[in-house]
Amino acid sequence: MTTYAERKAAKRARRPIYLTVQRLVDPRTGEEIGALVPAHPIDLRLLRERKFHVDREVRAELKQPRNVAFHRLAHALGHLLVDNVEAFRDLGAHEALKRVQRDAGVCCEPFEIDLGPLGKVQAMQARSLAFDEMDESEFRAFFEGITAYIGEHYAGVMLDEVRGEFWLMVNGEQA
Repeated sequence: MTTYAERKAAKRARRPIYLTVQRLVDPRTGEEIGALVPAHPIDLRLLRERKFHVDREVRAELKQPRNVAFHRLAHALGHLLVDNVEAFRDLGAHEALKRVQRDAGVCCEPFEIDLGPLGKVQAMQARSLAFDEMDESEFRAFFEGITAYIGEHYAGVMLDEVRGEFWLMVNGEQA
């Protein structure tokens, strides 16, 4: 296997499997129970690829996914920046969010870069916004932090109509 193929396989092996809780009848007892079942056909396929089958014991870390509407709202905010603020014009919505995240220092990890004879510099690594990397409360802190930063640094360069749309988004009045 090539290095690329190995990395791709390793990433696929870490891919989360989404499950839903459904009421089913346990065939051994006839009792109605709540059971975790694959949420989508791709999740069923991932279970099969990992050789998870009926009656096999597995260890799992279960998390509830974030509110998808809130996630979409953040990306709509990214689009608003790209479409209306010159500093973001050449970026995609996600890249705009990541730039504001780093600039605001919200949900970022500081690290040091050694430039050899030039010395060391501090930099910020923005944490992933992926559903499985950041829970709902962390995402809320991220959203509140970037909107405060945008309000302070960029709202003044927005047209009145766009600024009004921004504040509606911030206050949760528009998705």
